[in-house]
Amino acid sequence: MVDLGKIDDDALSAQASLRTYLKAAKYILRSNLPDRLGIILADAGQVEEEHLKVILTYLDKGPIEVDIKLLRETLLLLVPDKKERIMGWFSQPYYDQGLVEGEARGEARGEARGKAEGEAKMFARLLEKRFGAIPSPLRERIFAADTSALEAWSERLFDARDLQSVFDSN
Repeated sequence: MVDLGKIDDDALSAQASLRTYLKAAKYILRSNLPDRLGIILADAGQVEEEHLKVILTYLDKGPIEVDIKLLRETLLLLVPDKKERIMGWFSQPYYDQGLVEGEARGEARGEARGKAEGEAKMFARLLEKRFGAIPSPLRERIFAADTSALEAWSERLFDARDLQSVFDSN
């Protein structure tokens, strides 16, 4: 075991990527981590992009909160020639998260529509079994209804004297 805190930052390694990783590990648990970003990322211009992304993710996901704007600004000061690439790194996780959330919402809506359609089919079959053919306008109303309306109509179906009384709310 090595206590990184006792080693001067420049003495951690002669290799820029390893030195940056070690500085990130050295400062990750310190409450003043945000103030140390410039020190940690001082060699960012010499670090390969794939390693820099890992280090940034480590800093972002660590136990001490680091403002993403501060992280981005620090990097832009240290490696201005990589501005476009850096901006993409910071926006991609939010884009990916939005995509996942959008897919989940779409899937939930699809499931709800599928459930309502299945209930509408079953309800229409029960109506036909009890009262015979269903007029087209009424069939359209059934298939446009939400599940709560279908449930209310279904409860009235068994006590209804005729087709119209199923849809009356009295």
